[in-house]
Amino acid sequence: MRRPLLTVRRPSGVAVDISVGAAVSVLVRLPWVIFVRHGLVWDSTYYFYSAKSIAAGHGYAINGHPTAFLPVGWPAFLGGVFALTGPSIWTVLVVNLLLWAVITALVYLLARRVGGRATGLIAALIVATSPTLTLYVLRAYSEALFIPLLLLVCLLLTAERGTPKLRTTALAGVCLGFAILVRSTATPLPVILSLWLLLRRPMRESWRAALALCAVSAAVVAPWILRNELVMHAPVLSTNGGFTLYLTDRPWPPHGKHTVLMWAIASARDEVQQNLHLTHLAESYMLHDTSKWLEAVPGKFINLMSWAPAPILTALHFQHGPHPLLGATFTPPASVPGPGGTLIRGGLDNTWIFRVWHYAFWTVGGVAMLLALWRRKQAAGLILLLVLFWIVFHSVFFFGDARFMISVTPLVAVPLAWMLARGLAMFRGDTEELSAYLN
Repeated sequence: MRRPLLTVRRPSGVAVDISVGAAVSVLVRLPWVIFVRHGLVWDSTYYFYSAKSIAAGHGYAINGHPTAFLPVGWPAFLGGVFALTGPSIWTVLVVNLLLWAVITALVYLLARRVGGRATGLIAALIVATSPTLTLYVLRAYSEALFIPLLLLVCLLLTAERGTPKLRTTALAGVCLGFAILVRSTATPLPVILSLWLLLRRPMRESWRAALALCAVSAAVVAPWILRNELVMHAPVLSTNGGFTLYLTDRPWPPHGKHTVLMWAIASARDEVQQNLHLTHLAESYMLHDTSKWLEAVPGKFINLMSWAPAPILTALHFQHGPHPLLGATFTPPASVPGPGGTLIRGGLDNTWIFRVWHYAFWTVGGVAMLLALWRRKQAAGLILLLVLFWIVFHSVFFFGDARFMISVTPLVAVPLAWMLARGLAMFRGDTEELSAYLN
């Protein structure tokens, strides 16, 4: 009997699962992309116009001058896409749709490693359908690129039960370096993750892996710091660190005398000077008014972990023109026509759905992280370490904003999905699954 010249292989279970999760992610976010009128707001405006400059061959610039105000990773990524498609808010939205589909796929792979196929599917669906994550598809925020890079780091570092192979760790260092170029708040991670690697077994290999992770991630970031030294005359990753610190780490003026702090991006020199000045003021406040600084930490933690309707309200803001700080307008929800208005008003009228989801996710997810660590599940310790670092770092040094937590929110879906999968097995009376869970 002749063998067929062409055999068609059935797609693997992993490929099917990933396709399903990615499709659900796109379908859930697609109505917001299609029907809600889009504009550029705050950071999104800066990212868009600096990416447009990169695509036009003018380098990383804003308002006609070289810049380093926000990390270069996201504008460079968008600039590469713009070079192929042309600069457009629709390009950003399509990129966001694709990146969130990738995030869903990576979450599936990490969760499958932790608890098998059921865990992977549940984790993917949690991320794909999360109402609190869905709305961020409308903004040109850097988290859309940072999250998949962080998930890749986690997948690579947990590829082995013990210390990952040196080549795998080096690849994780590349991903981590790019992640730092996307969000500078990840700068401490090479040291933190290297310390985590040193606890792995065997010790004779873990120190090599830790050194490789630090060295490779530093090598990825170093050329950009050198560029800033040559162009901006400041060896920094970005020039907005002082601005961000000073927003909360400062003495607050009396009520009614508050002045608005503006980005000093009129020139490269202004960026550098403001960064140095505000960093000095913030550091001075933390050193000389330490008690007041630390007294604000609980409030910042509460704001960080709380849900607010800002993502929905942001859809009503629009900015136009080449300057990131001019031209903001606000459209009242009642006057937004068509399906877009229905989505926005429906979200604002039913904020309880977002609140219940948000607080249930973090409450149950927190328990799941501890339980997964106790059961010594693969990647559980790394996930808990990253989430705790993110919470502490932002609560202590920066102002509390729920948006900051979306960088690590998909990580929490992994242990949460594992706990839910085990709970479903127990509910079904599946003795094999129950035995695996208890043992």
